[in-house]
Amino acid sequence: MSNPQSIIDTVDQWSSTPIPALVFGGSLLLKGAFPAVTHTVSGSGGGGVKVKTAVIKPTRVSCLGFGAANLLGAWIMYDGEPVNGAGFNFAWSTLYLIVNGGASIKSIFRGKVSPAALSILALGNSSIYGRKFFWSKEGPLQ
Repeated sequence: MSNPQSIIDTVDQWSSTPIPALVFGGSLLLKGAFPAVTHTVSGSGGGGVKVKTAVIKPTRVSCLGFGAANLLGAWIMYDGEPVNGAGFNFAWSTLYLIVNGGASIKSIFRGKVSPAALSILALGNSSIYGRKFFWSKEGPLQ
């Protein structure tokens, strides 16, 4: 079993790097570049087939917007502002969970895994960067 102190040290190390934000932002941009649209075919009553399209959350605009915001936060961290970048990434990851978290849980029951995986990444980013922003030695509350 690993030492709890070493887990906290690992989280502190990851919170000083832009890597988690790059992974989450890149994943969102990839999801936005290839959106999932389902087609359901209604019954044909007279020769024509009606096709309905249902967009599954997260939407393309949501993925591209939140992905760009997380990549901007990664750039802020890379540019030498790790505390401000952590706060920025914490805020945008939390906003992603507020907007898309409920739909990602429902998507599991529909057989879609990627929305839940994106929400897990957002939760991880919120945890990692929230710890850095609020409880770090150089954070805003110290």
